[in-house]
Amino acid sequence: MKNEAATVHQNPTFLESLAAWPLHPYPSKEGVFLDRLNEAHRSGSLREWLSSFHPGQLPCWLARNDAHYGSCNVGLQFLFSDGTVWLLRLPRVGKVSDCYLDEKVAMENPLGLGPFIIIEFMQDCVSLNDLLKNPTEGTRLLTENISDAEIEIIYRQMASFQLQLFKLDFNSIGKLDSPTPGTCFPTRPLTWKAHDILQTGGVDTFGDRTKGFSSTTDSFQYVVEQDWEQLVRQPNSAYGKYDATARYRSFKVLKSLAPRFVHGQYDRAKFKIICDDLGLANLMARSRRDLNVVGVVDLEWSYVGPAQLLGSAPWWLLMDRPTSQAWDCDGDGDDDDTGEPAHITGRYFRYLGIFKRVLGEEEAKTPGHENRKLSSLIQWSQESSAMWFHMLLLTGFNDRCSFPFTKLVQHVGEDEWDRLERQLDDGEYSHEPEMASRALVDESEPRLDIAQVAAAAKLTLGRVATA
Repeated sequence: MKNEAATVHQNPTFLESLAAWPLHPYPSKEGVFLDRLNEAHRSGSLREWLSSFHPGQLPCWLARNDAHYGSCNVGLQFLFSDGTVWLLRLPRVGKVSDCYLDEKVAMENPLGLGPFIIIEFMQDCVSLNDLLKNPTEGTRLLTENISDAEIEIIYRQMASFQLQLFKLDFNSIGKLDSPTPGTCFPTRPLTWKAHDILQTGGVDTFGDRTKGFSSTTDSFQYVVEQDWEQLVRQPNSAYGKYDATARYRSFKVLKSLAPRFVHGQYDRAKFKIICDDLGLANLMARSRRDLNVVGVVDLEWSYVGPAQLLGSAPWWLLMDRPTSQAWDCDGDGDDDDTGEPAHITGRYFRYLGIFKRVLGEEEAKTPGHENRKLSSLIQWSQESSAMWFHMLLLTGFNDRCSFPFTKLVQHVGEDEWDRLERQLDDGEYSHEPEMASRALVDESEPRLDIAQVAAAAKLTLGRVATA
């Protein structure tokens, strides 16, 4: 293995494959980044710098002739002379906002490559995303070639992780403390949704991040406002005037409904650690025949938030987010008479039943969870339809055709929803004429592609370090 790795090290063009990455809005920045990375490799400074972190200052070399890459980062695998394998992770230029590059990591590096994370590389294991996605679907949907017994093995472990997180209580909503002494970040957390709106849509919806939230209600209304602000400030994300107006009004109604979906017991107390992107793709297992989870990775989008976001019917049961286009309720294909894609939604609700059952079983045998607060909160989220509201809070670029939005309207009732739109004061629509007039006037012309950030696959990462 060492001889093979040494051969890789002698290849000065190991990063040429990175030039074939999908193009992003900042090709010139990417070119500069790749030049620096290649130069650091050719000169040996990259290996020397990484060796400085090893307890024995041992030499290392590249262990692979290519890079691991995800939607927001690139990972380089290094092998040390004692057999230790590390993964160096760097932000992908153009995928992470320059304004917030350093907020999720501990420090920058002296090679001009930006912030970094070094983690232990987990060998002989693979992400459940790679193991269980359907390669012919073109989505992140869980393969249908999986048994209920396998689903139960996976869900039971995820339930155990959630129970561990649910035991931790915090007094306020906000960011997690930096591990670096003297480093302080703004109070309002850097969420996956707000960053996605900024990086993909070019709209900063953070507001004054020095101000926190006194309650779950305040936090929810702030997050819903981000959808409205993105639409107003990026009008070409709508199909045209009619679509822009309809979405604008829907977001206003959604904000007015936020207090209805707040659990009174958790409005001002017992906040929890929330990871916006924590799903099955974050779990690492040995193989399809051995689904025991050996690691959990990619927890960068973590912060302290409302307990009911953790205690909600999970969005990740089929791996793909229900807000993605594959779930849209548009009446096409094999949709049922409600417009829902029945082949997907039927699986979701059946798997939700499996998850609730195994969660209850895990609670019953886990000390400190005898009162079953987590499963009770998840049941409440389903009965109240807060689960759909939560799914909309976690992602940006929402519209009425999405599955969670459609289910929320069904819960409220079409007539009641229309009534809420009509009763809004005229002042609520002060931006509507200007916003609608700036939208695409030709409704036959396709809108700009503002789909969700590509699925984070192809990463085989190490034990998590939330630096």
